[in-house]
Amino acid sequence: MKTKFKLSCLFLAALMLFSLTACGKDNPEPSSTSEGTEQTKPPVEAGSGTTIHTNLWDLTYDEADGWVYEEDDLHDDETSSKIILTLPKEGEDGSIVDAEIRVSVEDPYTFRDYLTSYGFDEYEYAVDQAYDLTPVGGIDCLKAEGNYWGSPCLRYMNRVEGAGATVFMEIIGEYEDERVDKLLSGLTLHLEDTGNEDGPWYWEGEPFSAQPRSVMVGTHTLSSQWLPITDCIITKETFNHAAAVTGDQAYLLVDGELKRFDYDGASLNFAEDIVLDAEYEDISADTTGTLWLANFMEPLISWKDGAQTASYEGPDHVTMHPSGTWGVSWFSGPECEKITLSGGALKTESIVFQEVDILSHLLIDDSHIYVCGSAVDGSGHKVFVYDSNGALQMTLADSDGSGLGSITFITQTANGYLALDGNMREVVLWTKDGAYLGEADDGDLFGTDYPWFCGGAKLADGSILAIMTEDRADESAMELVAFKLSGF
Repeated sequence: MKTKFKLSCLFLAALMLFSLTACGKDNPEPSSTSEGTEQTKPPVEAGSGTTIHTNLWDLTYDEADGWVYEEDDLHDDETSSKIILTLPKEGEDGSIVDAEIRVSVEDPYTFRDYLTSYGFDEYEYAVDQAYDLTPVGGIDCLKAEGNYWGSPCLRYMNRVEGAGATVFMEIIGEYEDERVDKLLSGLTLHLEDTGNEDGPWYWEGEPFSAQPRSVMVGTHTLSSQWLPITDCIITKETFNHAAAVTGDQAYLLVDGELKRFDYDGASLNFAEDIVLDAEYEDISADTTGTLWLANFMEPLISWKDGAQTASYEGPDHVTMHPSGTWGVSWFSGPECEKITLSGGALKTESIVFQEVDILSHLLIDDSHIYVCGSAVDGSGHKVFVYDSNGALQMTLADSDGSGLGSITFITQTANGYLALDGNMREVVLWTKDGAYLGEADDGDLFGTDYPWFCGGAKLADGSILAIMTEDRADESAMELVAFKLSGF
């Protein structure tokens, strides 16, 4: 009896061992429990804990540490392998730690964005090799501590150029928990050197340039002249740049910072960085040469002759009238505030643009308030032209009365209205009574390739300073570029 029992136990143990080993080697796809939240139970390799196999890495860890992941949190194909593992809080919603491991065979530009986003300088990284590295998964990684929406965060990252791969790990929460280091110690990256060579860095690339161009729109010949910016402005931010002009001085808001340039009719020559106490997105210039700067959650300030002259708490985004005595504070809805400045005090009164559902941009010239946004009737993005009291004068739309793309600048001209449409990459013209005249495509008018029109400003001679972001042809950088636009 004892012999038969012993043989039966040995047979059963062997059968179980075979089953576990086969599961660990041949079935890397996750399985799920059938009750409650589906928590994936990865395949097990005998003697080495729980192992997840992907095309670009293997991860071995101890289930007893509490790590879990859901089926949708594991992605694996030939060029990208990613997982998010969690240490749940016992008996509570939420987690102690969320750990993401992501390896992608891709162009280098995402990694270069990571560098600047997380506090590293591209030149110091690539040329000076100025940063300490930490080995993770078999490669040396940059290490960055920070936060993610208020939670502590630890990131590891690097570029494996020969494999054309970007490695990125993000641990959100209590990343000093010893189980995090234990988890990462079980990571092994499998990246094949294919001889890949990444494209040039921004200091190696060819700066943007363009030749003068002209395009007929209706009876008007629109002309563009590229204005070199010295030195060229490299940016990672596609959208939030703005311009204002006073006399022969041009002011650019770049990544929230203010820069002054001398404008000589043919170029913008850097003059100075103006140090502000906060980052700003909105800029207006009045006829006295005063600049007005605003941003959501920041004070409205005025600046003139090298110094801040006033500060007002309360407004959101602000566009000022050219007189500098009043403006409009706006955010995203039609309920805005008209602000009036007198004797150092700021007075507000409600102004409602009833035809607008969601407001995306607001500009003011001598005679009009231009509200750019989606129409309440669902007919699309349009420009609603109001007088200074908020009474609708006309609506500017596409050729068939339908919506435009996303207007980022508009002004009245001698013959009607001109706008820059960021989404459609077009310069659009209307007559004085709001009739649609036509548009010029960015490639035809500027020689650009899929730019974003950030905004513009009127120059002293009535032409327009138009600014936009554009990727260089060699993809070494995105530049903020400027053009003088005339002929309307």
